[in-house]
Amino acid sequence: MAKMSPPPVKKKISKEKGATDIEKVISSAKSKEPMAQTPPDAIKPLQLKIPEGRKNEFKAYAAMRGRSMNALFLDMFEEYKDNHH
Repeated sequence: MAKMSPPPVKKKISKEKGATDIEKVISSAKSKEPMAQTPPDAIKPLQLKIPEGRKNEFKAYAAMRGRSMNALFLDMFEEYKDNHH
């Protein structure tokens, strides 16, 4: 039978004087200061579940117009908001 060494022991994060640099960084990241908000124009992913055929149609429609799928979706959403109070 092969000799295997025991799994490494996981260190617990300590806020004591002997804390390592990594532990200090982690504990300082948990500061009590409020976090900055994401800017309103930041790009964030949006995942939609649609039939594959519709996705391909949307992708082709955007490509035929020289637009990205993202730009076409944003244009479509603005158009919808403007016409559907």
